[in-house]
Amino acid sequence: MSVNTETAAAAIREWLQENVTGNREISDDEPLIENGVLTSLQTVELVMFMEDRFGIVVEDDELDEENFGSVRSIASLVESKTS
Repeated sequence: MSVNTETAAAAIREWLQENVTGNREISDDEPLIENGVLTSLQTVELVMFMEDRFGIVVEDDELDEENFGSVRSIASLVESKTS
């Protein structure tokens, strides 16, 4: 199942709004970890959502700020794992 970046970003933004930000809009480039939007527990919950929604496996060594720093970087990770 190939997922493009836009589709992944939309699903991730929706999950973040429902589970993290209380429906506050998030831009694709907002620094999620640096700005304290995502806690470590929320990151794990997001990974579980991504694995279920997109049928991917996120490895432990991929759990870093480079991959989870913004909606755009998370969506790129999803796209790379589904192509």
